Amino acid sequence: MGADLSARYSIAAVMVITVSALGVLTLGLGRWLGPRSWPAAENSPSEYGGRTGNKPWVQFRLRYAVVALLFIVFDMEMVYMFPWAVVFKRVGGIALLDMFVFIAILTAAILFAWKEGTIDWED
Repeated sequence: MGADLSARYSIAAVMVITVSALGVLTLGLGRWLGPRSWPAAENSPSEYGGRTGNKPWVQFRLRYAVVALLFIVFDMEMVYMFPWAVVFKRVGGIALLDMFVFIAILTAAILFAWKEGTIDWED
């Protein structure tokens, strides 16, 4: 058992060392082969990080973020439901009760989002 465990850790250690060496090699090659200095015009912030003519603090709606969170919630629902379906017969009634509670919480989340107007796209 001890030899098997040390063999597993040695494989993991070799992998960590290899990945670290490749990362250092990539950074070193980029530094060595990359340009030494940038022209002033190319040294300005990029398109997304550039200076704007507007004030920096602009109020915007978080509708897309809430929709993204709802997507994650229902994605996690599927991650929970597939294993539940596999063990449902073996576990029995308590699994059915667990799923009803889980679906009730998700239904409450959807009703709340609907009441808040997150799902309505008309402005």
